Amino acid sequence: MRRLLSWTIKTALAVCGILVAVFAIGVNWPERDIRPARNAGVWAIDHVDVVDVERGQLLRDQSVVWSGGTITGMGPAKDVDVPADARRIDGSGRTLVPALWDMHTHLYAFSPLLDMPLYVAHGVTHVRDLQGCPSADDPFIACAGDKRRWSREALAGERVGPVIIESSSFMANGPGMAKRLGNVPDYFDTRTPEQARAFVRHFAGTVDTIKAYDRIPAPAWRALVDEARKAGMPVVGHRPHAVDAVEAARGQRSLEHARFLLHESFDGSDALRAVAGTPAWREDRRAMVDRHDPRRADAILAAMRANGTYYVPTHLTRWVDAYADRADVREDPALRTLHPLLRRQWREDIDETLARDPSPAARQAYVDFYRKGLELTGRAQRAGVRIMVGTDYVAPGLDVHRELEQLVRAGLTPAEALRAATLTPAEYAGLLHRHGRIASGYAADFLLLDRNPLDDIRHTRRIRAVVFNGAVHDRAALDGIQREVESRARSWTVACKIIWRFVKHPVGY
Repeated sequence: MRRLLSWTIKTALAVCGILVAVFAIGVNWPERDIRPARNAGVWAIDHVDVVDVERGQLLRDQSVVWSGGTITGMGPAKDVDVPADARRIDGSGRTLVPALWDMHTHLYAFSPLLDMPLYVAHGVTHVRDLQGCPSADDPFIACAGDKRRWSREALAGERVGPVIIESSSFMANGPGMAKRLGNVPDYFDTRTPEQARAFVRHFAGTVDTIKAYDRIPAPAWRALVDEARKAGMPVVGHRPHAVDAVEAARGQRSLEHARFLLHESFDGSDALRAVAGTPAWREDRRAMVDRHDPRRADAILAAMRANGTYYVPTHLTRWVDAYADRADVREDPALRTLHPLLRRQWREDIDETLARDPSPAARQAYVDFYRKGLELTGRAQRAGVRIMVGTDYVAPGLDVHRELEQLVRAGLTPAEALRAATLTPAEYAGLLHRHGRIASGYAADFLLLDRNPLDDIRHTRRIRAVVFNGAVHDRAALDGIQREVESRARSWTVACKIIWRFVKHPVGY
């Protein structure tokens, strides 16, 4: 018996040792590189129709010439002098649009393996990241230094991925955050004005913006905005539950998610705001839809327009809430680019949404809430609010096209939707002199489409080629990127890398 027990223990230890060794190999195993396209030489696309997103017009039979990362000539094909040594692409019957931007993303340490190549594969060349790391040595969330390096490498042709135009702080989310994170200073609670100011000072000089979130108290939020202004940093993110939306519009550079408009534009908004941060706060979707007050909504939108506040509605997030029980959501083909570990986490999230109240009445309330959000985004467009495409969803790159479709469903024209993914983000980033248009002197960032998206916004998905910083990714290259990411999403070595970062990351987020 003693010998059997000894053998069992030794065998178990040996098996554990083998598993640990295999896991360590997976963590450190180098993944096959995705080779970036190069931007060498002079290129030209001839006889192509070009979308002028500013005017919402189609310029027929144009030629576009570029060298390096800059457009050097554009105009009617008969008038443009194309250099003799240019590599030429026949654009006959096709349409050129500026490359797309995603203004609400979340990047993680493993994003270069799975997410970032997919942005380029779907024609998204610039993103704004709203998932800052709490400390510089965070093993899970990508920190600002990582994102700047990835952007430099993308522009240098050393990496397939977008330029990250802005990185936020970790979220200022009120009481309890320091305890949840476990390894950060107490001022991460942002419970008091003094803590909020210390939070801003902690991130000043390392990130681009300060991110506000749901549970920060109103006095602390006001101090956060004031301290950020002193530091020359805008505040972006959620409208905190305790802050009036008109005041939030005056204090933040951007407001995310259409649901804040519903929270703040029904006859119970003041009472709901008064109980923010307590168990009494509840998102009663039925009441918010049925008791909607258009005058309140108009006042918020007027404040956003007057202040120049940017609005990122992220309708895909409410779409998945509304239809979490449908097969086209639960078995979305786009999920194949998620690693099974991440796919499982995503399904757990939507299962949790369903479990809160699976009744038909609750399901209908979610649907009506989502549709009302679309309606309010249409009203925002008509009110002159600056709308930007942001996804906050699960399929990098592809979801920008799906969010464009959401904006058209909300009442925007295809041209207005395209502007929200091109010109308006470039304006936000202070890059309007270089991005958002197809014109001489502008960046050579554009998509060659098989069909005209001004006729049907779904045509933005019909990509023949992506030109990013002058480098041409043809259809074969784009398909190759997609295949490689799908292969990585099934890889046991990538699973080891993700698990290892889960193990090391601070508890609570």
